[in-house]
Amino acid sequence: MMKLKFNPYHRFISSQCIARTIDWVDIIALNWITLQLTGSAIYIAYINFARLMPQLAFAFIIGKLIDTVSSTKLMYIIHIFNMLLTVSVVCAFWQKWNIYIILFIIMVRSFFQAIDTIQRNALIHSFVSPDRLHKAISLNALILNLARLIGPFLGGLLLAQLNSNVVLSLPILGSLMVILLNQTLPEVHHQKKAKHKIWSYLRSQPVIILLMLSSVFSMLFGFSYTIILPSIVDEQFGSRTMIYSLFTAMIAAGSIIILLIFMHSKDMNSIKSLKLWTVIFIITIVLLMFIKNIYLYAAVLLLMGFASQAFRTTNRILVQQHVEAKYRGSVLSISMMDKGFIPLGGILLSFIFEQFNIKIVYITMISGLLLTLICVMLMINKENQYEQNS
Repeated sequence: MMKLKFNPYHRFISSQCIARTIDWVDIIALNWITLQLTGSAIYIAYINFARLMPQLAFAFIIGKLIDTVSSTKLMYIIHIFNMLLTVSVVCAFWQKWNIYIILFIIMVRSFFQAIDTIQRNALIHSFVSPDRLHKAISLNALILNLARLIGPFLGGLLLAQLNSNVVLSLPILGSLMVILLNQTLPEVHHQKKAKHKIWSYLRSQPVIILLMLSSVFSMLFGFSYTIILPSIVDEQFGSRTMIYSLFTAMIAAGSIIILLIFMHSKDMNSIKSLKLWTVIFIITIVLLMFIKNIYLYAAVLLLMGFASQAFRTTNRILVQQHVEAKYRGSVLSISMMDKGFIPLGGILLSFIFEQFNIKIVYITMISGLLLTLICVMLMINKENQYEQNS
């Protein structure tokens, strides 16, 4: 009889499935309860800003912490503070404290959650061999996308059945599960702070810088599309919630399909494949400019989800492959700042939409994604130069 081995990597993945799903339940709960407390949608935007800001503002500090502090020690610090601050969030909503105090507590908690996000990605390399890295990164992205589908649905059910303060307490359970399932983690730090010269290292790694820039442009001009999708649906197809739900599901479905493909292939994580995904991403935006049929539009969004997730995952894999182990935490922390550009891109595209029209929005997106393509072409050129000189 075959014995099932529940090794450290399996425990790590299991804890991430639970914690990431709870993260999405928490996001839904925070947004809903904030709306109930304030009666204003603008405070929901403030809540989401408070959640994202620490990763943008403290990326360098977070990266250095991951590279220089014991992984296990850092895990306990992260999750102990996450539990304490979650208790504070629950108390703040229960006692109906001033919304700005609540925002401050959420921002402090988000700092520790940002460390957790970067540490999780930095640890992947320590669990698997280099030839299986692409599968591990794809699996991590798949978990995030499945959590994005399951979490909001579960959050809605729980809010309907339980007291809102109970739902807000769930991150405590997520942290407990991470600690209980892992207990110890592989070490990813490699040198003392005095020897950790990240800027000198990055100056000598143009491909890594171009990978980061290409990702920023893709987030700013491509991934931010989801923020203005409700406005697009309202203008082109009428104010119909089901169409918006369908379109959102199609993007998510495209993401999941490509991630499943990535997990069973090892020939799709090159800079040349990054070029292919960028070109397809641009083509989907061009097509959306001219399509008026709901089902054709949905089909193109499936392709967009496919290409955009392929670009994002390939970019993450290439960063991990190119970076030296001792700088992995810092480089990933800087690289993963890119998702903070999604709301910024949403603000930009929303402004263009309101001041001009949807066609100008599409043209802006295409122009921005062409900058992404230029970065990828420069990477290919750098790689060819390196091969000729070696």
